[in-house]
Amino acid sequence: MSTAQRLIEQADVCIKAGRFQDLIPLYELLEFQVSAIEIEAVPMNTIYEPLLASYLVAYDLYSARSLVSRIPEVTKSESSQLAVLIQALELLRQWERQNGNLKDIYKLLHQSRWNSTLAPLIAILQDSIQNRELDLLAKAYTSLPVQLAASRIWLNEDTAAEQLVATRGWRYDASTGLLYPKAPEVTTNRPIGLQEFGHLADVVAHLEVKQESS
Repeated sequence: MSTAQRLIEQADVCIKAGRFQDLIPLYELLEFQVSAIEIEAVPMNTIYEPLLASYLVAYDLYSARSLVSRIPEVTKSESSQLAVLIQALELLRQWERQNGNLKDIYKLLHQSRWNSTLAPLIAILQDSIQNRELDLLAKAYTSLPVQLAASRIWLNEDTAAEQLVATRGWRYDASTGLLYPKAPEVTTNRPIGLQEFGHLADVVAHLEVKQESS
């Protein structure tokens, strides 16, 4: 079994186990392995698609842009899923510049069709986008109409209040139709650096040991 095939198997295991944080170093190594060593070992779109989706889940727009810039145009044109992910990246960049709406990204992802590899990643991405928008609403409003909250995250108005009370701890006054957001918890972003490099080194070492013993 080739190194590329082993990496693909490990990535599949991570996806099925919900260990999405481990996907980026695996797919980065896989991209290098296939493009530089095992030419045509696997179709490159099967690497680019989940790697780009993983960057979006991690909200690493810089790495996502860098990846898109090195994807051949012919590959972009051949994959409808890749095209949607690239469009989602551009919409996220627009939102970051404060001239876009997260609902547009959520709607794009929700209405697109995804294969079995990407579907779990897209579900996580949709949740992260929804949570990011809800955090912004909670910071901006002490109270807001349920219709506004539902429209911003593409929820059904009939069930939006119940969902937000149950999942976010918001309060709902049925007599006024107003939601009272709960302030989001303050979290510290973990710096990206040595841990990722160490994890990548562990992956490489593990693969080399397996290859030598096979």
